[in-house]
Amino acid sequence: MMTKYLTTICLVGGGVIPLLVDVNTSHLLNPSWDSHARLHEAWRLSVNLLIFFFAIYLLWSKNKEVLAASLSLCLHFGFLIATILMPFYGGELVGEGNPEPEIFDIPIGLFMFSSMFILQAITLVVLKRKGLSLSGDLS
Repeated sequence: MMTKYLTTICLVGGGVIPLLVDVNTSHLLNPSWDSHARLHEAWRLSVNLLIFFFAIYLLWSKNKEVLAASLSLCLHFGFLIATILMPFYGGELVGEGNPEPEIFDIPIGLFMFSSMFILQAITLVVLKRKGLSLSGDLS
């Protein structure tokens, strides 16, 4: 049961929190962003929220723990991939003029998504040790 709660926390961190944090003038409503970039941000937020709802349904209604945890891991891994690829597209963790809180000198976004990724990965290891698998969830 603890693994369900941990996955729920990670899903909230990847699917709901970004919506609450990024619908403002630093992201989605940023007047200096190109309108096409804002479309992509709205798309990302929408997809993350839809994955959240779908995974919560799978987790709590269908007892598909591994599948829900895998979807959650994808949300967080996607952020880490975007972070790793920043040199290739000119990205930055913190935009100009948008101060971001830090935890241990790490921008809070990177800290949160990395922490959620690690927590979800550990949860998947625990589920595997309990004998659960993705193939079992897909059948």
